[in-house]
Amino acid sequence: MVLSEISFAISKGSFTAIIGANGAGKSTLLKCTGGLTECSGEISLCGHDLRSMSARQRARCVAWLHQGVLSDIPYTVRQFAMLSRFPRRPVLSGETAEDLTVVDAALKKTGADKYAGRYLSTLSGGERQRALLAAALAQETEILFLDEPASFLDYSSQAEMLALVETTGSEGKTILMVTHDINMALGSAEHLIALKNGHIIWQGSTNAFPASELLPRLFSTEFTALQDPSQSRPYFIPKGLIR
Repeated sequence: MVLSEISFAISKGSFTAIIGANGAGKSTLLKCTGGLTECSGEISLCGHDLRSMSARQRARCVAWLHQGVLSDIPYTVRQFAMLSRFPRRPVLSGETAEDLTVVDAALKKTGADKYAGRYLSTLSGGERQRALLAAALAQETEILFLDEPASFLDYSSQAEMLALVETTGSEGKTILMVTHDINMALGSAEHLIALKNGHIIWQGSTNAFPASELLPRLFSTEFTALQDPSQSRPYFIPKGLIR
Protein backbone atom coordinates (compact mmCIF):
# COMPACT_ATOMS: atom_id res chain seq x y z
CA MET A 1 0.00 0.00 0.00
CA VAL A 2 1.29 3.47 -0.95
CA LEU A 3 0.74 6.07 1.76
CA SER A 4 0.09 9.66 0.77
CA GLU A 5 -0.07 13.00 2.61
CA ILE A 6 0.25 11.39 6.04
CA SER A 7 0.74 13.68 9.03
CA PHE A 8 0.12 12.92 12.70
CA ALA A 9 1.67 13.30 16.15
CA ILE A 10 1.42 10.96 19.14
CA SER A 11 1.50 12.38 22.66
CA LYS A 12 3.82 10.75 25.16
CA GLY A 13 1.98 8.27 27.36
CA SER A 14 -1.08 8.09 25.11
CA PHE A 15 -2.84 5.11 23.54
CA THR A 16 -3.58 5.58 19.83
CA ALA A 17 -5.25 3.09 17.49
CA ILE A 18 -4.85 3.05 13.71
CA ILE A 19 -8.06 1.66 12.23
CA GLY A 20 -9.23 0.73 8.77
CA ALA A 21 -10.11 -2.19 6.53
CA ASN A 22 -7.63 -4.81 5.34
CA GLY A 23 -5.28 -3.22 2.81
CA ALA A 24 -5.89 0.33 4.02
CA GLY A 25 -2.20 0.82 4.83
CA LYS A 26 -2.31 0.39 8.62
CA SER A 27 0.66 -1.97 8.98
CA THR A 28 2.61 -0.04 6.37
CA LEU A 29 2.12 3.15 8.35
CA LEU A 30 3.30 1.44 11.54
CA LYS A 31 6.39 0.06 9.81
CA CYS A 32 7.23 3.46 8.32
CA THR A 33 6.89 5.12 11.72
CA GLY A 34 9.13 2.53 13.35
CA GLY A 35 11.77 2.45 10.63
CA LEU A 36 11.06 -1.07 9.37
CA THR A 37 10.43 0.10 5.82
CA GLU A 38 11.69 3.00 3.71
CA CYS A 39 9.43 6.06 3.54
CA SER A 40 9.84 9.61 2.32
CA GLY A 41 9.07 12.65 4.44
CA GLU A 42 10.04 13.55 8.00
CA ILE A 43 9.64 11.10 10.87
CA SER A 44 10.59 11.85 14.47
CA LEU A 45 10.83 9.07 17.03
CA CYS A 46 11.54 9.63 20.73
CA GLY A 47 12.60 13.16 19.88
CA HIS A 48 15.11 12.11 17.19
CA ASP A 49 15.12 12.10 13.40
CA LEU A 50 14.33 8.49 12.52
CA ARG A 51 16.90 8.38 9.73
CA SER A 52 19.69 9.38 12.11
CA MET A 53 18.93 6.51 14.48
CA SER A 54 20.72 3.17 14.35
CA ALA A 55 18.77 -0.08 14.67
CA ARG A 56 20.03 -0.36 18.24
CA GLN A 57 18.81 3.14 19.08
CA ARG A 58 15.39 2.37 17.61
CA ALA A 59 15.25 -0.82 19.67
CA ARG A 60 15.84 1.24 22.80
CA CYS A 61 12.93 3.48 21.84
CA VAL A 62 10.29 1.12 20.40
CA ALA A 63 9.29 -2.47 21.13
CA TRP A 64 7.09 -4.39 18.70
CA LEU A 65 4.37 -6.98 19.01
CA HIS A 66 3.89 -8.22 15.45
CA GLN A 67 1.04 -10.27 14.05
CA GLY A 68 1.65 -13.77 12.77
CA VAL A 69 5.04 -14.35 14.45
CA LEU A 70 6.28 -17.81 13.46
CA SER A 71 5.64 -20.47 16.06
CA ASP A 72 8.77 -22.47 15.21
CA ILE A 73 11.25 -20.00 16.73
CA PRO A 74 13.71 -22.34 18.55
CA TYR A 75 13.66 -20.60 21.94
CA THR A 76 11.91 -21.03 25.23
CA VAL A 77 9.72 -18.20 26.49
CA ARG A 78 12.41 -17.06 28.93
CA GLN A 79 15.17 -17.23 26.30
CA PHE A 80 13.08 -15.22 23.85
CA ALA A 81 12.35 -12.56 26.48
CA MET A 82 16.06 -12.40 27.35
CA LEU A 83 16.91 -11.74 23.68
CA SER A 84 14.93 -8.50 23.92
CA ARG A 85 17.45 -7.21 26.47
CA PHE A 86 20.21 -7.06 23.82
CA PRO A 87 19.79 -3.31 23.09
CA ARG A 88 20.18 -2.60 26.80
CA ARG A 89 23.64 -4.07 27.30
CA PRO A 90 27.07 -3.74 25.67
CA VAL A 91 27.65 -5.74 22.50
CA LEU A 92 29.01 -9.25 23.20
CA SER A 93 28.33 -8.99 26.92
CA GLY A 94 26.41 -11.69 28.77
CA GLU A 95 23.25 -11.57 30.83
CA THR A 96 23.34 -9.30 33.83
CA ALA A 97 21.53 -9.42 37.16
CA GLU A 98 19.41 -6.51 35.94
CA ASP A 99 18.47 -8.45 32.81
CA LEU A 100 17.28 -11.38 34.93
CA THR A 101 15.27 -9.11 37.21
CA VAL A 102 13.59 -7.26 34.33
CA VAL A 103 12.76 -10.45 32.40
CA ASP A 104 11.33 -12.15 35.48
CA ALA A 105 9.15 -9.11 36.19
CA ALA A 106 7.87 -8.99 32.58
CA LEU A 107 7.07 -12.71 32.55
CA LYS A 108 5.20 -12.43 35.83
CA LYS A 109 3.29 -9.32 34.75
CA THR A 110 1.97 -11.00 31.61
CA GLY A 111 1.38 -14.39 33.23
CA ALA A 112 3.96 -16.00 30.94
CA ASP A 113 6.07 -17.05 33.94
CA LYS A 114 3.89 -20.16 34.26
CA TYR A 115 5.39 -21.58 31.07
CA ALA A 116 8.73 -19.74 30.91
CA GLY A 117 10.62 -22.96 30.27
CA ARG A 118 8.48 -24.11 27.36
CA TYR A 119 9.36 -23.57 23.71
CA LEU A 120 7.30 -21.05 21.76
CA SER A 121 6.32 -23.81 19.33
CA THR A 122 4.43 -25.64 22.10
CA LEU A 123 2.24 -22.70 23.10
CA SER A 124 -1.32 -21.86 22.17
CA GLY A 125 -2.03 -18.60 20.36
CA GLY A 126 -2.98 -16.79 23.55
CA GLU A 127 0.03 -18.11 25.45
CA ARG A 128 2.35 -17.11 22.63
CA GLN A 129 0.98 -13.55 22.53
CA ARG A 130 1.56 -13.26 26.29
CA ALA A 131 5.14 -14.44 25.79
CA LEU A 132 5.72 -11.96 22.97
CA LEU A 133 4.26 -9.13 25.05
CA ALA A 134 6.54 -10.13 27.94
CA ALA A 135 9.54 -9.86 25.61
CA ALA A 136 8.37 -6.44 24.42
CA LEU A 137 7.99 -5.21 28.00
CA ALA A 138 11.41 -6.60 28.98
CA GLN A 139 12.89 -4.41 26.25
CA GLU A 140 12.04 -1.40 28.47
CA THR A 141 11.14 1.08 25.75
CA GLU A 142 9.13 4.29 25.86
CA ILE A 143 6.90 3.15 23.02
CA LEU A 144 5.06 -0.08 22.22
CA PHE A 145 3.89 -0.80 18.65
CA LEU A 146 1.15 -3.42 18.32
CA ASP A 147 0.24 -4.84 14.91
CA GLU A 148 -3.12 -6.63 15.23
CA PRO A 149 -2.25 -8.04 18.69
CA ALA A 150 -5.47 -10.08 18.96
CA SER A 151 -5.37 -11.67 15.51
CA PHE A 152 -5.97 -15.44 15.47
CA LEU A 153 -6.95 -15.44 19.18
CA ASP A 154 -10.21 -16.81 20.59
CA TYR A 155 -12.52 -14.45 22.49
CA SER A 156 -11.11 -15.29 25.91
CA SER A 157 -7.52 -14.78 24.76
CA GLN A 158 -8.47 -11.52 23.01
CA ALA A 159 -9.94 -10.18 26.24
CA GLU A 160 -6.87 -11.22 28.23
CA MET A 161 -4.48 -9.64 25.72
CA LEU A 162 -6.45 -6.41 25.60
CA ALA A 163 -6.51 -6.19 29.40
CA LEU A 164 -2.73 -6.58 29.49
CA VAL A 165 -2.26 -3.91 26.84
CA GLU A 166 -4.58 -1.51 28.67
CA THR A 167 -2.66 -2.07 31.92
CA THR A 168 0.59 -1.35 30.11
CA GLY A 169 -0.85 1.89 28.72
CA SER A 170 -2.15 2.99 32.12
CA GLU A 171 1.39 2.74 33.47
CA GLY A 172 2.65 5.48 31.17
CA LYS A 173 3.94 3.64 28.09
CA THR A 174 3.06 5.21 24.73
CA ILE A 175 1.08 2.72 22.64
CA LEU A 176 0.36 2.76 18.91
CA MET A 177 -1.89 -0.14 17.88
CA VAL A 178 -3.02 -1.25 14.44
CA THR A 179 -6.40 -2.98 14.31
CA HIS A 180 -9.36 -3.51 12.00
CA ASP A 181 -11.53 -4.19 15.07
CA ILE A 182 -13.38 -0.94 15.61
CA ASN A 183 -14.85 -2.06 18.95
CA MET A 184 -11.40 -2.91 20.31
CA ALA A 185 -10.15 0.51 19.23
CA LEU A 186 -13.11 2.43 20.65
CA GLY A 187 -12.99 0.50 23.90
CA SER A 188 -9.27 0.88 24.60
CA ALA A 189 -7.62 3.75 22.76
CA GLU A 190 -7.74 7.44 23.64
CA HIS A 191 -7.10 8.58 20.07
CA LEU A 192 -7.90 7.19 16.63
CA ILE A 193 -6.29 7.50 13.22
CA ALA A 194 -8.64 6.26 10.49
CA LEU A 195 -7.02 5.11 7.22
CA LYS A 196 -8.55 4.34 3.85
CA ASN A 197 -6.57 3.59 0.69
CA GLY A 198 -3.38 4.99 2.17
CA HIS A 199 -4.90 8.28 3.32
CA ILE A 200 -5.83 9.53 6.77
CA ILE A 201 -9.50 10.43 6.52
CA TRP A 202 -9.98 11.24 10.21
CA GLN A 203 -7.96 11.56 13.42
CA GLY A 204 -8.81 12.75 16.88
CA SER A 205 -10.16 11.75 20.28
CA THR A 206 -11.94 8.41 20.43
CA ASN A 207 -14.88 10.10 22.13
CA ALA A 208 -15.30 12.42 19.14
CA PHE A 209 -15.17 9.71 16.47
CA PRO A 210 -18.23 10.06 14.15
CA ALA A 211 -18.88 6.32 13.92
CA SER A 212 -22.23 6.43 12.08
CA GLU A 213 -20.70 8.64 9.39
CA LEU A 214 -17.27 7.07 8.95
CA LEU A 215 -17.65 3.33 9.58
CA PRO A 216 -19.52 2.68 6.29
CA ARG A 217 -16.89 4.73 4.47
CA LEU A 218 -13.98 2.94 6.14
CA PHE A 219 -15.21 -0.62 5.74
CA SER A 220 -17.56 -0.31 2.73
CA THR A 221 -20.49 -1.79 4.64
CA GLU A 222 -23.30 -0.55 6.86
CA PHE A 223 -23.13 -1.02 10.63
CA THR A 224 -25.71 -1.43 13.39
CA ALA A 225 -25.03 0.09 16.82
CA LEU A 226 -26.04 -2.10 19.75
CA GLN A 227 -26.21 -0.65 23.24
CA ASP A 228 -25.21 -2.74 26.25
CA PRO A 229 -26.73 -1.20 29.40
CA SER A 230 -23.52 -2.01 31.28
CA GLN A 231 -21.39 -0.07 28.79
CA SER A 232 -21.16 3.66 28.15
CA ARG A 233 -20.66 3.25 24.40
CA PRO A 234 -22.43 1.27 21.67
CA TYR A 235 -21.04 -1.88 20.09
CA PHE A 236 -20.88 -1.86 16.29
CA ILE A 237 -21.71 -4.89 14.15
CA PRO A 238 -21.78 -5.04 10.34
CA LYS A 239 -25.40 -5.37 9.23
CA GLY A 240 -24.54 -8.36 7.07
CA LEU A 241 -23.70 -10.36 10.20
CA ILE A 242 -27.14 -9.82 11.77
CA ARG A 243 -29.84 -12.38 10.93
